Parts: sequence; structure tokens; C-alpha cells
Amino acid sequence: MRKMIVECQLSGIVRRFYNKKFFEVVKSVELIRIIRLDVEKGTKLGIAKFICNPGYSLNDIEFPPGADILSVFQESGEESILLFRGTAPSSYQYFSGFLLHEIIWTTPTILTNDRIIYSVIGDEKSLNHMLRLTKTLLGEIRDISYEKATFGPYDLMQTLTKKQQEVIMLAKKQGYYQNPRKITLEDISRLSGLSKATVAEHLRKAENRIMNSLLAGYS
Repeated sequence: MRKMIVECQLSGIVRRFYNKKFFEVVKSVELIRIIRLDVEKGTKLGIAKFICNPGYSLNDIEFPPGADILSVFQESGEESILLFRGTAPSSYQYFSGFLLHEIIWTTPTILTNDRIIYSVIGDEKSLNHMLRLTKTLLGEIRDISYEKATFGPYDLMQTLTKKQQEVIMLAKKQGYYQNPRKITLEDISRLSGLSKATVAEHLRKAENRIMNSLLAGYS
């Protein structure tokens, strides 16, 4: 797996999500950290740095519908760092199915008036799929670079399916990975409402996926 960083021209499809005044006020938005992302539902929770054009501040920004500021960590003149929550309009959620192709969304992610830079982790097939989608949905590609994939806790969890996440988090919370174990597969089965065989399968696949991600690039 590799990390791919793509810079492309901002398409009209994306630009329509923002009102005209947004880019009059905002010079750039940089996503510093993704806390939670549900591409299927079009929701995101993260920490971002907003830099406004000269003469403007955070109070002048007209955020698109569905975007909420939950907390402002730092505000100094034209620069602000804040915790935000965003929900894409239903019309944009149509495209979410195209973006669930074994891809892990990560940083850096930067948006300006005329370009967007995004970063994803995936295997060669998935990255090539993203490049094809980029040309169709986001805009003309200006630059592409690749790095060795590195994973944080958020990234590792995003390699799992929703059900795998739920089962492995339940197992961790109840002490399945402690030594000695405080819970059995039968207990997890009862708590989750799944059969023992299904629980075992979810844990096995989740553990394998996490190990493969951690050891990506090593033989």
C-alpha cells in the first residue's frame, strides 16, 4: 500500500458546494486531522486551519449548509484553528459510493479558490481508481506524488468494515485482548447478538487487516 497525494483543479461540481462569498473571504482551508469520517453518510469531524484573505476573519466566513463549528482552538488575525463537523448535501452523497473503493482518506488535505489537494492510502488498483474518479468529479490533475504508507490509529480503523470495527472495539473494551482474557468469544457473541462463528470471523479479518496495514512494505 502507498500514500498518494494529488493536486487538481477545483471543478464546478465541488465549487457549487460553497457560496461565492466563501472564497472571497477564505484563502485556504487545511485539514489538520480527521477525527471521524463516514464517506457513505457524507459526514466528517475534524480539525482544520482556516486562513482568510487580508481584511477578513473567521466571523466573516459563510459556511456551506451542514457545516458547523464546534470549537475554536486558536484565532489570530486571519488564521483560525477549529473543530468542525460537516455533512454533505444529499445531492453530493450520490458520489459517496464511488469513493468507497478500499481507500483510506488521510492528510494533507488543502482547499483553495482554484485547487484541491487530497491524500489517500491504498493499493495500486485503488489508487488508480481514485485517479480516474478525480478526473471525472474533482477536476484536471496538476500533480501526483507518492509516499510510503504510514498509519495512525484513525487510519487503521478505517481499513475495517463497520461490523469489524464494532466487534473488535467491543472485544477490546471487554478485555478480550488482555492477558489473561476477561471475556470469551461466547461472551462477545452474546453481547453483540452475533453467532460465535461470525464474531470469530470478524475478529480474524480485522486482526489480519490491521497487521497487514502495519507491516505494509515489509516482507
